[in-house]
Amino acid sequence: MLKPCTIVLGLAQDCALAEGDLIGADRGALICAQAHRRMVMAIGDFDSVTPPQKELIRQYADQMQVLPAMKDETDALSALRWAAGQGYNPMVLIGGIGGRQDHQLANLLLVMHQKLPVILREKNNELFCLDPGRHVFHPDARRFISFFAVEPAVLTLEGFLYPLDHYVMDRGDTIGISNEIAADEAVLTLDQGRLLVVRSRDDGE
Repeated sequence: MLKPCTIVLGLAQDCALAEGDLIGADRGALICAQAHRRMVMAIGDFDSVTPPQKELIRQYADQMQVLPAMKDETDALSALRWAAGQGYNPMVLIGGIGGRQDHQLANLLLVMHQKLPVILREKNNELFCLDPGRHVFHPDARRFISFFAVEPAVLTLEGFLYPLDHYVMDRGDTIGISNEIAADEAVLTLDQGRLLVVRSRDDGE
């Protein structure tokens, strides 16, 4: 049985995209508290919030873990590790796209290489990874779908605007960009490798 959670990061505009239990990571915990949303955990060094803001976070958090400001992993990764330990699946990150490029890249690397059921989501974009198997997609508001090889992959696409048949995709190959679902149901069969999937739409769509 799936047990979803949403980890709210500091660039989240609000909690509207959240599903399941809420976990606030650093300034993302303040966003949850200011929206009067209860969190199962608030975690981070909280060096960017004031003492009154930290107290507000405490009021809306079932648990709060204050990390040292100097540490070897990001607050987002600490939140993911905690969520994984609680058995959450999937773990949705919101507020992780935009802002500083180093933070955005770090969040993307979490999706690509942590081998955890992580989805990086914002209004126009959703990013996640897939391992070998048969994966079914349906049309939604994010009409573009792109596939990138995290590890060399062999894939077949059926029901897409641009089909592929046992295509060998290496890292750096861009043939999978800007595809679209062309049927009520589209199927990706991934025989080997690991793919980054990006579902997206243009502003105003």
